[in-house]
Amino acid sequence: MTLELIPNSDLVFKGPFTVVSITALKLSNSGNERLAYKIKTTAPKRYCVKPNSGFLDAHATTNIQVMLQPQAVGQPDDRAKHKFMVQWVTVPNSYAEDVDTFWKQDLKTLNVQDSKLKCVFSDEQPAAVVPSDSHGHRELDATDSTNVIENDAKQQQQTATPAPINFNQRSPITTPRPANPFQSQVQDRQQDVTDDSSKSRLKQEIDRLKDENETLKEKLKQPDSGVRQRVLGAGNPVVDRLKSNQQQQNSLVLFGIALNEQLVLVAFVIALLFGFSLGYFLFSCSN
Repeated sequence: MTLELIPNSDLVFKGPFTVVSITALKLSNSGNERLAYKIKTTAPKRYCVKPNSGFLDAHATTNIQVMLQPQAVGQPDDRAKHKFMVQWVTVPNSYAEDVDTFWKQDLKTLNVQDSKLKCVFSDEQPAAVVPSDSHGHRELDATDSTNVIENDAKQQQQTATPAPINFNQRSPITTPRPANPFQSQVQDRQQDVTDDSSKSRLKQEIDRLKDENETLKEKLKQPDSGVRQRVLGAGNPVVDRLKSNQQQQNSLVLFGIALNEQLVLVAFVIALLFGFSLGYFLFSCSN
C-alpha cells in the first residue's frame, strides 16, 4: 500500500496572517487496496482541516484544505513548532462502518503508516499552485480568493463610475467608407442603368402620346372622318337640341303653329289647287 502526498515535505502558508490562510494537500492512493487516512497536527486549535479523515479507494485522489486561523492578540508566536502527520492503513473492502469508528479501534494489530509534514510560513503573497483532485478540479487558496474578490470589486466600480465628459473636445466626424470599393462601383453602375431605363421608358411614353395627339388632330380636320361624325352625328343630345332650335328659328308661325319651309310649300300648292278648282266651278255655273 502506498499513499502519495503532494507536497510531501512542507505545507506552505502565505500571509497576511491577520486573516485565514489556506493551503492544500493532495492525497493519492497509488495501490490496489482501499485505504483509511487521518490527519493530525501539533496545534489543533490553530488549524482547521477538511476533511481530516476518510476512506480512499484504489487509484483514487482527494484534496485536503488546511486553514490556519489568525493568531489571537497577546498569544505567543509558536508557529515554529507546528507540524502535521498523515496516517494511513489498509481497510478491507467489506468494512461498512464509518471512518471515525474505524480509527477508534485498537490499531496495534494493524500496519499503520505515517508521513510527517513541516509548516512553512511566508509573508509573500504570490498565488500558490494548488493541486487538482482526481476529477481535474482546482481549488483556490485564501490568497487567490482575495485577489478574485478584489478584481471583481474593481471591475464593478469601473463599470458603475461613468467616464468624465469633456464638452470642449470635439469628436472627429468620420465618413463611412464602403467595405468593398469594387462592390460600391457595381452598385452605382446598376443604379445608373436603372435610372437610364426609367428615363427611356418615360421618353417613349411621351412620344407615343404626342403621336396619338397628332393623329387625332388630323382626323378632326377631315370633314367626313368617323371621329367628326361621332362628334357631330346623330345620337348627340347637344347637337340635336341645337338643330331643333335652328329649325324653329327658320320656320314660320301660323296661328301659333310653327311651319317650316316644306309645310309652307305644301300649303301653297294646296291653296293653288283649291283656287283653281273654285274658279273652274264658278266658270261652269256662269255658263
